Amino acid sequence: MLDPRPTEPDEQMLPLLLVETGNGPTDPAEEQLLAHLFGAPNQQGVYGAPTGGSQ
Repeated sequence: MLDPRPTEPDEQMLPLLLVETGNGPTDPAEEQLLAHLFGAPNQQGVYGAPTGGSQ
């Protein structure tokens, strides 16, 4: 049986694991579209995230 994949790659292995997928934004104005649909992003850049306020 093969060894399981490491959960924390070392610094030498990390560049080998990074692969360009080409999976970028599908719309050139994606930030504006997301802001229109969900409002401004939070501090982490997440659109539509819960604000943490009481309901």
